[in-house]
Amino acid sequence: MMKKHVAGTKGPHSDLGLELQGGSRPISRLGGSLLFGSLVPATKETSTPEPLGTKLSALLPHGAPGLRKVPGQLPLLCSERPSPKEKLACALSLEGWSPALKTQGKPNTRPGKVIFFSESGCQGSGREVWGDIVDASGWAPVASIRVVRGCWVLYEQPEFRGQKLVLPEGDMELRTPGTKWSPQGIGSLRRVVWDYSTPEISLFSQEGLKGEQVKLTKALKNSQGLEKPLQVASATVSAGLWLLYPKPLFEDTPYILEPGEYPTSEAWGTSDPSVGSLKPMRLVKNRAVVYEAPGFQGRSWEVSRDIYNLQQPEDSQSPHLASVGSLRVLGGCWVGYEKEGFRGHQYLLEEGEYPDWSHWGGYDELLTSLRVIRTDFGDPAVVLFEAMDFEGHGVEVSKALPDVELVQHGPSTQAIHVLSGVWVAYQEVGFSGEQYVLEKGVYRNCEDWGAGNSALASLQPVLQIQLFSRPDFLGDHFTFEDDQAALPASFRPQSCRVHGGSWILFDEKNFEGDQHILSEGEFPTLTAMGCLASTVLGSLQKVSLHFSEPSIFLYGLECFEGKEIELSGEVRSLQAEGFNNHVLSVRIKGGIWVLCEHSDFRGRQWLVGSCEITNWLTYSGTQRVGSLYPIKQRRVYFRLWNAALGGFLAVPDHVEDMKAGRVVVSDPRAGGSCIWYYEDGLLKNQMAPTMSLQVIGPPSPGSKVVLWAESRLPRQTWSISESGHICSQMFEGQILDVKGGRGYDRDHVVLWEPDEDRASQIWTIHVL
Repeated sequence: MMKKHVAGTKGPHSDLGLELQGGSRPISRLGGSLLFGSLVPATKETSTPEPLGTKLSALLPHGAPGLRKVPGQLPLLCSERPSPKEKLACALSLEGWSPALKTQGKPNTRPGKVIFFSESGCQGSGREVWGDIVDASGWAPVASIRVVRGCWVLYEQPEFRGQKLVLPEGDMELRTPGTKWSPQGIGSLRRVVWDYSTPEISLFSQEGLKGEQVKLTKALKNSQGLEKPLQVASATVSAGLWLLYPKPLFEDTPYILEPGEYPTSEAWGTSDPSVGSLKPMRLVKNRAVVYEAPGFQGRSWEVSRDIYNLQQPEDSQSPHLASVGSLRVLGGCWVGYEKEGFRGHQYLLEEGEYPDWSHWGGYDELLTSLRVIRTDFGDPAVVLFEAMDFEGHGVEVSKALPDVELVQHGPSTQAIHVLSGVWVAYQEVGFSGEQYVLEKGVYRNCEDWGAGNSALASLQPVLQIQLFSRPDFLGDHFTFEDDQAALPASFRPQSCRVHGGSWILFDEKNFEGDQHILSEGEFPTLTAMGCLASTVLGSLQKVSLHFSEPSIFLYGLECFEGKEIELSGEVRSLQAEGFNNHVLSVRIKGGIWVLCEHSDFRGRQWLVGSCEITNWLTYSGTQRVGSLYPIKQRRVYFRLWNAALGGFLAVPDHVEDMKAGRVVVSDPRAGGSCIWYYEDGLLKNQMAPTMSLQVIGPPSPGSKVVLWAESRLPRQTWSISESGHICSQMFEGQILDVKGGRGYDRDHVVLWEPDEDRASQIWTIHVL
């Protein structure tokens, strides 16, 4: 599916650069960043109040289908009137805007928020923090972090001392192998960016803030491009958080400079006055401009937060608009409402221009309140129920559906559970009629999503990838949710936002030519996307799901001969790790891998799944592999269907307090839990997240398979092949089957050798 959005005027100008000497445009391989490697998350548009819905922890036990209750779950209901803490300025012409043209007013501060989780994947018990923590040494171990608002710095020791780690907005894992955060615990925490002020740093050639001064307000990717070498003996950070790199192109470990004065280079941890590159950490900004008259005329108001009532703003210095005649969305995804307080008819407002009320689907100029969507845009999944409180027949949907009757769902929907993503539901078929924006959470009845009745005929997810015709996400843009064999001939993408999954961009149509693999994040230029400045993209394809642990073998000679290297995780430079980067054959046993021509994930790229390549030179045109990494996949929920027996793989009993649990193939109406997920090679059931699929006894044909504590050793992992076999990684040559026969345990799953005559060995994945 594809949508086009036309933006006729320029948006926010981000070329705020070197004051005394011209700097080059910043580039960044977000997702393959040189900053913290796998620690740096893709930038997310997350911000203040939480979305509509019901708080999961308020439900009765097992009352919410599809997701288990998680301690520390972010609240999903915004019930309070927002507090006016920001001074909103009237919108000016954005073309040629520069901070030097006007005197800066008071900063528009925003409250900070960060959540520390006891388990990876932002799961387990959570600790919410709203401000600086001087001493966190007594905290329980932290495995993952979610930064909701602001930019923070983590310190190894109390009192903001010791090793530092930058925490930008988004999710971050602390226990990922290869991360540069080595301390066992957290010493202290400080928020260092509070608002959207323009970052500014002054660099001095002599100590004591003396000598020649260079002032920067944007990234400088290569100081060697200046008229003379950049020697920095002291510095002053006026705004923002800056990262100074010893090498150009943001390579090597950066020094972190917070706001303040640094009279010598030793103050930021080095005696070397040379700086190769530097850049500020920026906050993601949601921005929209509302105009009083159609055609972007009359008084205007630029907003960056939820507005309870556009006609009667709580801030006395903001304009009172008698009506909203037109609208420009410059950043983020918004929901407009007919009435104040986020009530009445709803309108989804994606990035683009709306010259009058008809362009956002309204009935007149009534657009009275605005709210930012702050939910994860990951792989979408939603469950529709015919009765309130999740009773009756339920249908899972994971893609756009023009008519719910196509999935045998009736015309009445009384409850909805959004498992992931952001959805728009419509009262009529073909995505028409009243629309309701549904964010992640549970909706027990139609009133929860703002409808006056249960009529719901079609729905679609907010799309997952956006391509823009100009750098920095400006100009015309197309949005996609599935493969596109040919982009419009007149459209030449210059920047990109990936909201969910991983995608392959091709230089030619029909998925041919050089490949450029992008995971979730923002890519403001073609260079940031891994392309040459002259690249013309022709097609794109979504990376398919995979269910196997990453494993790859590289060989020095053809046909898997010569020196062998086995890898299971990313390598930024084969040569730096002591390996020869000349490769002549490749064998991939698990996962989906990206092989790059040069180190640090540069040069040409090849996406390769489970296969054997006897001659890498013939396959790729080169003998070199400089770096490589496996595609990281979000957790997805699915059902395993056995067509031969007409049932799902299921756990019929409640097993939370049991040592082991039965695993059977059962009729969909028989009850129990048939929702599974794949995590680090383990097959796990949603009802028992601390257990995994394991074999009892010796690995012989007919050995029973049960749920057992995941901590049991040795660790038993699985993979799901394209042929539909669920293969044991511990017991080679053994796959999942069903016992059969006439005994009481005939529906129990067992281990068996592959047999073409046993159709019960074939499983189909139904992704939720």
